[in-house]
Amino acid sequence: MFLFVYFVLFLLYIRNCDMALSEYIRRRKLSCAASDVLHTDEKIIDIAVKYGYESADAFSVAFKRAYDVSPSFARQNQVNLEPFHRLYYTLSIQYIKGDTNMKRIANNRELFDGSKGHNYALPDCIKFILECVGWGEKPDFWDIAAITGDTVAQIYNRNPANGCEYCVSGYLAGAEHIKYLFDTFGYDHEYVTAAQLNANNDFYKQIIIGTIDMGIPVLVKTNLNDIPGWKSDVGTYCLIVGYDNGGQILKLQIGAETVDCILTGDNKMDLIFIGKKRREVTLEELYMKAIQKMTHWLTLPERDGVFFGAAAFRAWADDIEAGRFEEESLSMWEDYGVYVCNLATSGGGVTTGIFRKLADINQSHSHVAEIGEKIDNIMENRTPRNGRCKLWLQLEELGGGMAQNGAMDHGIFRATMRDKEKRSKVAAALRDYAERVDQAVALLKEALR
Repeated sequence: MFLFVYFVLFLLYIRNCDMALSEYIRRRKLSCAASDVLHTDEKIIDIAVKYGYESADAFSVAFKRAYDVSPSFARQNQVNLEPFHRLYYTLSIQYIKGDTNMKRIANNRELFDGSKGHNYALPDCIKFILECVGWGEKPDFWDIAAITGDTVAQIYNRNPANGCEYCVSGYLAGAEHIKYLFDTFGYDHEYVTAAQLNANNDFYKQIIIGTIDMGIPVLVKTNLNDIPGWKSDVGTYCLIVGYDNGGQILKLQIGAETVDCILTGDNKMDLIFIGKKRREVTLEELYMKAIQKMTHWLTLPERDGVFFGAAAFRAWADDIEAGRFEEESLSMWEDYGVYVCNLATSGGGVTTGIFRKLADINQSHSHVAEIGEKIDNIMENRTPRNGRCKLWLQLEELGGGMAQNGAMDHGIFRATMRDKEKRSKVAAALRDYAERVDQAVALLKEALR
């Protein structure tokens, strides 16, 4: 029986792999060796011997032929090397409902884990998509959130909230922002608007099924108010991670929950499918891109009452002092608390962690780490504060921020906003911080000139 199964699997290999068995083994060994080069501290010669190469030179030649870079260069620059995945066959048991089946991505995980500070949807969605196409641990959530602008620029919406958005990518949601992101990571993509989806449900249903069957989620841009079964209004982005009823029912991953969404021909969802990789992108390149883009996020012009960077702090301060938050009818969380959360998640804006990461990858960028230290000095965020920035602490002390355990005390907040002297102090702290952001922007512009 064992020999029969082995023979069947061998026939399947010959039919599907389209290469000699010896070539498959060689490429798998080299792929495993490449993973060790990137993710361990083993010496290159030890890795070469471990995977059957007679010398470091022989290993280097094979490595460069496969990846166009040497092992030492790949390690030093943490080059994103395309893995050669192992071939395997499994007995698949699927849930059957009538004549149709259900399928979910096997390595599905929770998104937007607030306990880790992962409060922004788009960076975590992009992170998971990159994991599914082979990127591994890096870039991490915080790297991607710096690239999207979410941990860089404070935001403030002067309009009454109609959804609980509190990050750059939420207010810039759409095809232009998505194109910038996929271009940055070196991938083609297809952006399908809700109108296109509804006009041709059957066509895009098949594309969704094919994408999920490959183990890759589909990015969704929507207002989660428009998703039946979702119990909160937080967010703009989520992922399709599975389907049921032949693709008529989509499985949306939102936080730790999976919500069913029926394709009705009247859905308010834009879909984004990752395409082919156009070019290799190194971590060094990504970190440089994030730093170079910071002044852009911090100086975005006001858009229909939404402000960014220093302008967000000033607009927020003006509204506080004018008594906007005295109104009982104005929701405390959606119209105020989310901006404190934005501040807390981003560490006050002008995030500098990625400056140090760049210098750690390549010491020739040590001057960049020095710029980060100067920005920390300007923002007065260098003293250990349990991850809390200067302004976050000030708002707590003045009764205009988070209370204990990361929550807001409604009574304290309302009392502060009804007291002209107290709320003026809150406004003054915001304006002072805006001045510091302006100084940081000037420093960035000078350094990157």
